[in-house]
Amino acid sequence: MKLLRKITIKTCGDFSVARIKELLSKSGPEVDGKPGPVPEGGEVQLLKVAGMATGASTGQTDKGQFTRLTGQFIGTDLTTGELYQSGQCILPEYIGSQLGAALLSMEGKAVQFAFQIAAKRKDNALTGYEYTVQPLVESRPTDAMQELMKLAGIEDKSPAKLPAAPPAPALKEARKEPAKAAK
Repeated sequence: MKLLRKITIKTCGDFSVARIKELLSKSGPEVDGKPGPVPEGGEVQLLKVAGMATGASTGQTDKGQFTRLTGQFIGTDLTTGELYQSGQCILPEYIGSQLGAALLSMEGKAVQFAFQIAAKRKDNALTGYEYTVQPLVESRPTDAMQELMKLAGIEDKSPAKLPAAPPAPALKEARKEPAKAAK
């Protein structure tokens, strides 16, 4: 496992724009016996990131705004299997800002998350792709958000949740027989 200063899409497997474009050009159906490009709308899985965020701060670069999460994080490059670990994590902004907001509402508690991140070919995008993020753990609206949903008449019609795992069998205590009194 490699230790990183921060886990990002770029540092957790070196997914630069050039590398992602290369993966998209060579991960599709075969053409003349060689892998061809991923079709428009197709995806290439890049990495999985999981962690417990305990803090967040925002910043700005020439590429836009970001949210830096602090805590404990692990990432894996899905193309090589390499593992990475860090105390800082920067995810695509639309995810990072949501986790940062969740931290504010949790009042000092950690926010746990796990995501799988892919590059989806999108020919009209500046880079030729966009990121997709798939949650790997179930999340639910906060109590306050559930109340707002109720007031607005919004029902959660998500597909049925997976059934909960059955409880672990209770441990049976060994039967203890009373000690026989010595005569």
